[in-house]
Amino acid sequence: MAVISRCFIYRKEKMRARIILYCPMIKAVLLIHRINKRDYWVVPGGQAHKGETALRELKEELAARDLTLLYQLDQDNEQQIFFKATSKLIRSPLIQGEERTRSSSTNVYRPEWVKLKDMAKINLMPPQIAARLAADNA
Repeated sequence: MAVISRCFIYRKEKMRARIILYCPMIKAVLLIHRINKRDYWVVPGGQAHKGETALRELKEELAARDLTLLYQLDQDNEQQIFFKATSKLIRSPLIQGEERTRSSSTNVYRPEWVKLKDMAKINLMPPQIAARLAADNA
């Protein structure tokens, strides 16, 4: 795991670390349902700050452990690192931190388990990760 944490140190103006948390008991992935001016889904995670690593961000923000690297996406000025982990937790966690503060009836952050068979029915962003998840679980 130390190798992964050293590999993904801030390279672009912004770096976002995300985790695809899979629950084999219900064959579902934990995602964040976002409803503001549009309705879409994202993989949970957070922006790492200068000097932080993607792995440290996930451990701090999501209490994630035993991660494996899944995918890296470099777009414009942002680097996104996607990790994968499994979970035995089947209830959706509550929103914490900044998202909880910013959440309102017109700016929704709602964690939900989405079954793999239903992934094609949602608007998962970015589209590259949606395609990757579909390919990995076909």
